[in-house]
Amino acid sequence: MLPDTGEGTPRTPRSPRSPRAPRAIALLAALLCAGCAGAPGAGGGEPAASPPPAPEPLDRIAAALGCSPEVTVDAQEVREGACAVGAQAFRLATFSTAEGRAAWLSESRQYGGTYLVGERWIITAPSADALTPARSRLGGTLDSAPAHTHTDTHTHGAG
Repeated sequence: MLPDTGEGTPRTPRSPRSPRAPRAIALLAALLCAGCAGAPGAGGGEPAASPPPAPEPLDRIAAALGCSPEVTVDAQEVREGACAVGAQAFRLATFSTAEGRAAWLSESRQYGGTYLVGERWIITAPSADALTPARSRLGGTLDSAPAHTHTDTHTHGAG
């Protein structure tokens, strides 16, 4: 039976936490949005950008090469693996953002190599020919960097 309030309308019983629930929700929302003030789309009337879709799975990229990847790095921003088809060795990487992919490629180019570059993935191989089957299945752009060579032009010794 519901308690009588004396006003002719029975009241539903409240849990002891219910008056705090709206305040807790408001506090949680404020904490979650505290870092949003400087984010693009925050407060400017623009809708907030939806999170990017998940990167292409390493397994699918490796399948386009005809191999199964051995995962070597499994982090939120990058996932890397390696696989081989016969004597051809491949490195595969997927990225949570296109910016992460661009930074990885920029850093890797100093070591040389051939890259098949997709929206948020990269395959490295010793030659463009080795990447042709994957390119026909996945698309992407071929990118080559000259091999890095180190020449010591410094003279040593106190003279």
